[in-house]
Amino acid sequence: MPRTKSTKTRTEPEYRLLVVPRVSERTQRPTTLVVLETTKAFATFRYELSVKTEATPSSLHLTVLGFRTPQLSLPSAGPARFSQEYEEFHGPLVVTIQGIDGRTTAFTLEIAPGTVALAKKPRASFATITTDLSQWHNREF
Repeated sequence: MPRTKSTKTRTEPEYRLLVVPRVSERTQRPTTLVVLETTKAFATFRYELSVKTEATPSSLHLTVLGFRTPQLSLPSAGPARFSQEYEEFHGPLVVTIQGIDGRTTAFTLEIAPGTVALAKKPRASFATITTDLSQWHNREF
């Protein structure tokens, strides 16, 4: 059940989104890696971000449901994270993120073999996006 909409205005983003081309280690086929994580780090566990996804060849809707404790409960600090690889994306792609509080934001990307480019982003958003792995802070996936 989503939380009620907050009346607070946050100036800092709550989520970071990474969308980059990748070759699947398992199938050796080109894929698009999508990583969504919180901007805040947790001190005791690296939680998993529970996300419901709806994907078509031209859209990806990510609904943040909450946090799950990690399956391997060794202590480690870090943000809560969701990651998934997709094979079906090509051409324009609209990525919509719906936060726990019901707010949404959307980014438009252009996906071609081996490249992902940001075509349009909202003026104000509770998420940031990058399509360049070298600009991502942590490359563990």
